[in-house]
Amino acid sequence: MAYPNLKSTMSSASSELIEQAIMPVTAEVSAAGHLLIGQVDTVELAKTFGTPLWLMDEATIRAAVKDCQMGLAHYANSEITYAAKAFLCLSMCHLLKDMDTSLDVVSIGEMYTAQKANFPPEKIILHGNNKSEREIETALKYGAVRIVIDNLSEMQLVAALAKKLGVQAKILLRVIPGIEADTHHHIQTGHETSKFGIPLEQLSQAIDYLTEHNNELHFLGLHVHVGSQSHDTEPFLAAVDVLTQCTLQLKQKYRLRVDQLDIGGGLGIAYTAADRTLPMQQWSHAISKAVVEKFEANNLPLPRLILEPGRSIVGRAGVTLYRVGHTKTLPDGTHYIAVDGGMADNPRPITYQALYTACLANKMNAPKQKTPVSIVGKYCEQGDIIIQESYITPESGDIIAVLATGAYNFSMSSNYNRTARPACLLLNNGSAEVIIKGETNEDLLRNDCVPDRLLR
Repeated sequence: MAYPNLKSTMSSASSELIEQAIMPVTAEVSAAGHLLIGQVDTVELAKTFGTPLWLMDEATIRAAVKDCQMGLAHYANSEITYAAKAFLCLSMCHLLKDMDTSLDVVSIGEMYTAQKANFPPEKIILHGNNKSEREIETALKYGAVRIVIDNLSEMQLVAALAKKLGVQAKILLRVIPGIEADTHHHIQTGHETSKFGIPLEQLSQAIDYLTEHNNELHFLGLHVHVGSQSHDTEPFLAAVDVLTQCTLQLKQKYRLRVDQLDIGGGLGIAYTAADRTLPMQQWSHAISKAVVEKFEANNLPLPRLILEPGRSIVGRAGVTLYRVGHTKTLPDGTHYIAVDGGMADNPRPITYQALYTACLANKMNAPKQKTPVSIVGKYCEQGDIIIQESYITPESGDIIAVLATGAYNFSMSSNYNRTARPACLLLNNGSAEVIIKGETNEDLLRNDCVPDRLLR
């Protein structure tokens, strides 16, 4: 069945959503006025699987990776490494393998997921500011996993474990570049007081230790990360400047070559019509171009360039469906629309005031409301507000689609109020496949234990 083009059938307000790249690339509106993603009717999905429900559009994920690849097309020795913390499950690992991207992990759980999906060890990078012995040993035993060294004591631990196992650890050094990204302070990671990385003043000390332990440590290069949800190239280009100077210092003082240069990720996405985002292709091209210019200007060999996008690959692909429950209007005119999910499946608004955009999945052609409504969750917190001001016109029983929820919703979700997490479906070419089963009440009790003395 052919459906009308989304932009032409939606209201002008909804058209802006597409122009700001908030909806998945396959979003359409059916003749019945329903939101379609991947040629699948989201209203029917809500009926079949219940709500809340996480949806991921495969075509949007693939399009984002392709855009990044196109931006790097002129830089042959480059690598896209997906940041697993944004969203990870077995199916995501297999999808990444199919797209020939690498994977950045930050925990034993993410590493275990990658291993279960038979993800190639040489395409895994292990991050984290407090890696445990178990995490480091797992990486070393798995094979050619690259380990990003966060601090001097961690370097000592990695060297000791590598010696114990009789292997040579492949490492990159993460430095603090002293750069403040244009984002919320909770997700800035490149400023001078960041908990992540080695201060530039201590880089020489780290290299001295590396030189003394080169049987256990194989130095590959440098890593930096300036923060998340950035809408500007300037912080990334500044990071290239810093790493160029570090590379020059290592060459001149230690005759040490930087073979790999990891600029991290952090490219922002659009959550509202007010967000002016940087296209993925433009972002990756600008960084790679800067590396070529800076390294050639300093007579340095071009390194393998690594970028680590996460949110910008999966964020736009995600949509969360909710069903409207009760509504109420307060004497001051505040109008609350309560849905059957909230901070347990999306803690970002209450955690750092993240903004979102919603539409009515079952009434996509409904006119825009003149006065705002607040879409609130069902959880026992006053701050459980998904969207403070929305201009949709929902009624009890309607299906609300909250857009751009592909990143950090599933991965930061919880069982708050003893609530089971929703299912997640992968949508593609008319099919909807479960990639994460919804939890049941039995799942909530699975790890509970009761001492015999309380069983009366």
